[in-house]
Amino acid sequence: MEKKQNNLILFLRNNGFYLAIVLCLMAVGTGIVLLTIPATKQQTEAAPTAAPVPVNNSGDQRLSEITVVPQKTSPTATPYYAPLNTAAPTAVPTAEPTAAPTAKPASASQKAAAPVEGEIIFDFAVDKLLYSVTLDQWMTHAAVDIAADEGKAVKAVLSGTVSDVREDDVLGYTVEIKHSNGRTTLYASLGSDVRVKAGDKVNAGTVIGSVGTSAISECALPPHLHFAFSIDGKPVDPKKYVRLG
Repeated sequence: MEKKQNNLILFLRNNGFYLAIVLCLMAVGTGIVLLTIPATKQQTEAAPTAAPVPVNNSGDQRLSEITVVPQKTSPTATPYYAPLNTAAPTAVPTAEPTAAPTAKPASASQKAAAPVEGEIIFDFAVDKLLYSVTLDQWMTHAAVDIAADEGKAVKAVLSGTVSDVREDDVLGYTVEIKHSNGRTTLYASLGSDVRVKAGDKVNAGTVIGSVGTSAISECALPPHLHFAFSIDGKPVDPKKYVRLG
């Protein structure tokens, strides 16, 4: 027994240094392990487990019976062009507007007598252009110009009421007469000896003035009567209602 103790003492003397190093290393390793365990535990505790999403259902509804509502998807944008295989849309027919009734042209026997006898030298034209020698341009003409000797009597073609007598800047001395059924006649380029005034009642054949040259816009033409006929304010060809030419 004493011999074993002596051997142990001798071993410790010879190897004590190395034993001390081993014990130190073991202590350091144990400390590292002890320090690592709390950190790992702390990280584990720090990561919370995702809480289950509560299902909003009634008390007697089972989980398997919950209807999943599909999410709405964004609508697909309509292309700004039509696909090549798409037929062109058929035009929807629209009803043609009904034209307002217009007065029928009078027959030859029903036409009124001419306001003055003579030849038409500038015709009626509202849907085409005529060349004006005076103005040196192409223009429409909502009347007829009837050539006649200067001073020749001009007569009303229908009975009616004189609505206006004026000296027009373009058409010269002018008389306007309103008749029945929306009809109006106009006599222009008259001489200065106008025989009627506004408000006068006239009959067919009543002399209202004479042929003159007062229309500045037609001064390149020989003496003539500028004669216009309208129905409901719309100019019509006087030849359809009055015996002219």
